[in-house]
Amino acid sequence: MIMLLLGFLLLNPEEAVAGSRAGLMLWFQSVLPVLLPFFILSRLLISMNGIAPLTRLLSPLTRHIWGLSPMGTYALLLGFLCGYPMGAKIAGDLVREGKITPGEGNYLLLFCNNVSPAFLMGFCLTEQLKAPALLPLTLGLVYGLPLLLGAFWRRKGTQSPKLPQKQASGFQISFKIVDTCIMDGLESILKLGCYIILFSIMARLAIKIPWPNMLLSAISVGLLEITNGISLVCHMPFSLEIRYLTVLGFVILGGGSGLAQTQGMLVGSGLSVSGYIKAKLITALAALLLAAALFRFFPV
Repeated sequence: MIMLLLGFLLLNPEEAVAGSRAGLMLWFQSVLPVLLPFFILSRLLISMNGIAPLTRLLSPLTRHIWGLSPMGTYALLLGFLCGYPMGAKIAGDLVREGKITPGEGNYLLLFCNNVSPAFLMGFCLTEQLKAPALLPLTLGLVYGLPLLLGAFWRRKGTQSPKLPQKQASGFQISFKIVDTCIMDGLESILKLGCYIILFSIMARLAIKIPWPNMLLSAISVGLLEITNGISLVCHMPFSLEIRYLTVLGFVILGGGSGLAQTQGMLVGSGLSVSGYIKAKLITALAALLLAAALFRFFPV
């Protein structure tokens, strides 16, 4: 694969530059301003034990249904609100900081790392599919289904033991901690940018492959990088059902770029990406089957 990509860079420099530029602009305009503040502030909250006030209301519910600790509840909340790979980032940080057990971290990975609501509602349903009426169904499949499966997958021992909560003193809130969190955030966001650029180039290469039909071409792109794949399939002359099911599969799986970003956020945590991949495949299959059945009984 590396040799194929290198050959594409050498033989098609214009396409490679276009893919690189598209990935860079996606990172600069959408990912950097949205995720960098969350990366820095989230790490600060974890380092200074400031999460408890944010999760006090939700913790009884998440402990009862999913067996999560207050720290795990924080990862679940931001993983659903902020999009890939925020859930994995926070789960990895919490394990590295000793705030949750590796068991709870691996359990969280099964369902806490998802596409952001803003991307789903704005880009996917409104801008590309032009089907905002499908919002309730989509929210149920993309967010409700993982929560349901997460409760089903709940295993004994996933909840972290209660750790003593330390109050952050004036000495703890120091520029040294802030500097460390800023550098960690910058390293993470730059890593994401490199993955996005790399997979945008690969998506350009996938388009050049002579697939038997247009849908396979769009699927190959979306399995690499979801933004390009969604845009491509939504501008093809397929029925709304086909376009919706394809986009639904893309956003749940996250594409190769999302997987690489997730793996990058877990380095040094000891958490396994294999369970994450299996969970995503099961969730995507269940969502596609449910959506296809609903389209059959309630055609749009």
